[in-house]
Amino acid sequence: MKNRFLISLATVVASLVALPAFADSPFTGKTGPLKFEVDSAKSQFSFNADTAAEKVGGIAKGITGSFSISDAAAPEGTSGTITVLVAKMESGNAMRDDHMRKPEWLNAAAHPTITFAIANVSDLKVTGNKATGKAHGKFTLAGVTKDITAPVEIVYSAEKNMVKVTTDLKVPLLEYGVKGSAGTVGDKVSAIVTVKCTLFAAAK
Repeated sequence: MKNRFLISLATVVASLVALPAFADSPFTGKTGPLKFEVDSAKSQFSFNADTAAEKVGGIAKGITGSFSISDAAAPEGTSGTITVLVAKMESGNAMRDDHMRKPEWLNAAAHPTITFAIANVSDLKVTGNKATGKAHGKFTLAGVTKDITAPVEIVYSAEKNMVKVTTDLKVPLLEYGVKGSAGTVGDKVSAIVTVKCTLFAAAK
């Protein structure tokens, strides 16, 4: 009986050793502050507001932004801002794009940008050069700013000295004062818009 217990214990220990090692940071071996600039040409921003009545989605070109990490050994201190120009958003329908920029929608003339200002990240789980967690900050749409939390994945390439940051947001249009034409939001356009960002940023 004792031998069986020892064999089982040895098996458990061996299986734990075989699991991926969790570190504190995906920036292995680095300390101190890091700064990254978003590569607009490579980065992607998409939005989806599909309903049963109509397919509404698209992309935005020319994303800009930067990230600062106060200490590479403790990436919870990540902060930065992502900016998208409303004028650069495209849904594949020129008439719909024109409507999207009008005052009853995103009001591009008065509020030309959409921003996500990241204050910090939490609940980080790190495996090798990848970390997942939650990004906390303020999201601004149509001139309205609200606190928001979004899942985030950070992948660091030491060879290229750049990061890939992926996140997605759920944006309730009515809470940002976006009502659209009478009855449109919640009917032809989903009241909750899903925004997905894949950002590539090089070290400054």
